[in-house]
Amino acid sequence: MALYGLKVLLLLWYKELINTLAKFGLKPILSTNCLYTDRRLIVFFYIDNIAILIANEGLLRLKEFEARLLY
Repeated sequence: MALYGLKVLLLLWYKELINTLAKFGLKPILSTNCLYTDRRLIVFFYIDNIAILIANEGLLRLKEFEARLLY
């Protein structure tokens, strides 16, 4: 049986993602459920898509974030 279509799986993925973002020091903006920042990174996610915005000065922070997120 495939797990991809289960609603419970989406909830587990969401909880894991927001816990991981909190560990990175990111906090939700304006009590939203999909927009997080630490003033150097802005992370937006919707379903299974993630977009990250940074200023040029935040490039090192982005590389740190990607490395920790992947491993």
